[in-house]
Amino acid sequence: MTPARVAVSVLALAVGTGIGCGGGGNGPSQPNPPAAGGPTRTVLVSGASFSLAPGTATYKNIDLPPNGTLDAIVDWAGANDINVYVTDNVCPGYPDLRAGRCNVITRSDGTAKPERVSWSTSTAAGRIWSVWIYNNGTGQESGAMEVGVTTDQPIPPPAAATPPPPAPADPRDNLAPGPIVRFTIKVRSIDTGGFDYRDPAQNPQGQWVVHPNEFVVFDSTQKNAAGELCKWADPPRWFVEDPDGVLDPRDSSQPFLYRADIRRRGVFRISAKIDGVESNSLEVTSVR
Repeated sequence: MTPARVAVSVLALAVGTGIGCGGGGNGPSQPNPPAAGGPTRTVLVSGASFSLAPGTATYKNIDLPPNGTLDAIVDWAGANDINVYVTDNVCPGYPDLRAGRCNVITRSDGTAKPERVSWSTSTAAGRIWSVWIYNNGTGQESGAMEVGVTTDQPIPPPAAATPPPPAPADPRDNLAPGPIVRFTIKVRSIDTGGFDYRDPAQNPQGQWVVHPNEFVVFDSTQKNAAGELCKWADPPRWFVEDPDGVLDPRDSSQPFLYRADIRRRGVFRISAKIDGVESNSLEVTSVR
């Protein structure tokens, strides 16, 4: 089937040894072809590639997929052990996942390939899901991920086929009601220059690593008690401790993003707060 247009974003991080929680197996198999008139499987994401050094992970966000049963199939070229986990998008990093601080929806951490996972979105509309891919092997590994949805609901056509709906007058209009109970920040992107982006990474101390002359964007996400993206009363405020003068902040029309150029070596911390709810804090080191 022709892949539908669903946004996928990718980040990578170095994490050391494998995850400390058990369970798993190889997960559910790929859905069988449905009977005529029943739910059908549509490919949402095809060929989302990854390349991982041993002991590192990457995640790919699946943004607001249709209601139904989602499945992800991860395959790779070599003989390394690749593990797959699905969380909501407020999991701030793979070390947090490994330490049990993230809500793991499903996992596939066996040794056979490809790895397959599936999960239902029928009771969790309007969410963003993070699919984590971890290289538990001893060598560099490359592969790709496919994501499909099995549903009896109509799948919207690609955005190019029909004009997008007009943006709401207030960006909160189509969000779930608050109050906000969880607020999380992440590294959204790192531009090494000329729109050449690299995967953000963490060092063994848990610091995010940047380099002078890069452009970094931090993102924030607010959720209500049901885990839904929700309305807010006042825009977030960002807090930066930068004793080494590493950052040269840029203006942003989007208050949920913090944008800055990296000017020199040093260490800084960044956090945010919205409607009285504090985010996690990120420590970032700038090195040559």
